[in-house]
Amino acid sequence: MAVTKYEQQTAIATEQIADSKTKIAGAQEIQRIVAVRLKEIATLAARTTVTTGEKTKLTKEEDEIKGKLEAQQTVIDVETKNLVNHETNVATLATTIKQFKKYVKDTKDIIKTLEKKVSETK
Repeated sequence: MAVTKYEQQTAIATEQIADSKTKIAGAQEIQRIVAVRLKEIATLAARTTVTTGEKTKLTKEEDEIKGKLEAQQTVIDVETKNLVNHETNVATLATTIKQFKKYVKDTKDIIKTLEKKVSETK
């Protein structure tokens, strides 16, 4: 039963790994998209034909995008930390399962040996 419990925990941690990887990939994709827009804004703002009002709007949009970049970086940082924790958890569970299975096998072998010795003494 303990092995089953550990295997269930491993399955959950594996799902958490996949979830963290998905969140990281999504945040990175958003960063790529908004980085392209930042370059467009820089190009537009550098034009001599841009009015002061347009420049103000571009600057405001640039600030908003920088905020989005920071938010996505936070997601990446948090999920990377979570990913490391989940991977460590899976590795620990794998070791625990392996050790527990060995313990069960060794215990069964000892029981067989003892049963054999008991039957020999009858």
